[in-house]
Amino acid sequence: MDILTAIKTRSSFRSFLDEPVPSDLVREILAEASRAPSALNMQPWEVHVVVGSERKRLSKRLIRSYKERGVTCGPGASRPLPGKFIERARKCADDMGPLIRKMGYDFKEYVNEGSLNFYGAPCAIFIFLDESFPPERMVDIGSFLAFLLLASFAKGLGSCPVGLVNSYSEELRDFMNIPDSKKLVISIALGKPDPAQPVNDFRAERADINEFVRWLD
Repeated sequence: MDILTAIKTRSSFRSFLDEPVPSDLVREILAEASRAPSALNMQPWEVHVVVGSERKRLSKRLIRSYKERGVTCGPGASRPLPGKFIERARKCADDMGPLIRKMGYDFKEYVNEGSLNFYGAPCAIFIFLDESFPPERMVDIGSFLAFLLLASFAKGLGSCPVGLVNSYSEELRDFMNIPDSKKLVISIALGKPDPAQPVNDFRAERADINEFVRWLD
C-alpha cells in the first residue's frame, strides 16, 4: 500500500475482533513509527504495550473507575471552543449514533465504556512524554502517532486513538507502575476490525482546505 492510499483510506475503528496481534507485527509497526521526525532526533516518545488478559484486566479497572467518577468523552477544551468545532463534534456524534444503536448499544455508554475497553482490541498502546520536555515536544508525539496509525493500516490492522483514558491516567500509571513524571499523551486501540459491526462503516467528513488555510502571496 502506498502512502497516499493509506492517508486517503485509513479510518478509526471502534469494534475489534478478539484475535491476538502477533508481537513481532507490533514491534515492526513501532519500529516504522519511530522513523517519525523529531526535534534534533531526540525521539522523546516512550511507549508501553498491553495485550491479552492484561489488557482486559486494565480495562476492568478503568471502567470501574469510570463508574465511580463519571468522567466522560468530550472536546476536552479548557476554554469555550469556536462554534464550527462544536458543530463538527456534534455532527460526528449524530452520524455515528445510529450505527451504534443499530448494534443494540446506547451511544454514550458505547463511546465511554468502549473507549476504556479499547473497543475490544486485543492490543493497547500508550505513548508517554517525560515532564522534563517542554510542551512543544508534543509535536514530535503527534508525528509518531501519525506514523504509527498509517503503518498499522498498511499492515492490515485497524486502530483508534483513545483520548478518554487520559482522564484516568492515575489508574493507568498505577496499574503499569509508571512514575508521575511521565505524562500520558494518547492511547491507541490496535487489532483486526470486526467487519460485521456497523460502527466500523463510519467515515468522518473533512473540511475543505479553504476553511483552515490562509495564503499570502
